[in-house]
Amino acid sequence: MPKVISRSVVSASNDQDDAQRAHPLHVFYCCCGEFVLVCDVDLAALPRRPLDDSYVLRCLDSPRDENGKMRKARIFKINAKQRDPVLLKRPDGSLERQYRFYCSRCELPVGYEATPPPLKSGQYTYILKGALTSVQGRRPPDAFEDLESRQPA
Repeated sequence: MPKVISRSVVSASNDQDDAQRAHPLHVFYCCCGEFVLVCDVDLAALPRRPLDDSYVLRCLDSPRDENGKMRKARIFKINAKQRDPVLLKRPDGSLERQYRFYCSRCELPVGYEATPPPLKSGQYTYILKGALTSVQGRRPPDAFEDLESRQPA
């Protein structure tokens, strides 16, 4: 009579329910190929900040409005180093303090917050336009957009 070694259950990834399959996580990399961000939505679907065209990630749920609607916080994780704040002077003369975070490998700036650390302690986290790509080792499509528009014809 054969000897039974284990009684384990085999499962496959296609056993996931539809709710899990409908919301995949999106992974983003720095220009150098380092993993920087994982998020529940593609960057292209996020709202943009009018001041610098950066992507806006909501960190906290919004209060309910008069219709009872509430904007949910995004689910995301950032792998980056935070440093001392930078004080920027905007074209309209206003000042803004940015608590930037940088790629842990190449030290390029990838985003910032307007509130002091820890990360995700404020209402929003901003991802700089052209800082991240969804394909590892490939330059983001909008990485040099501003430079190309300033080139003389």
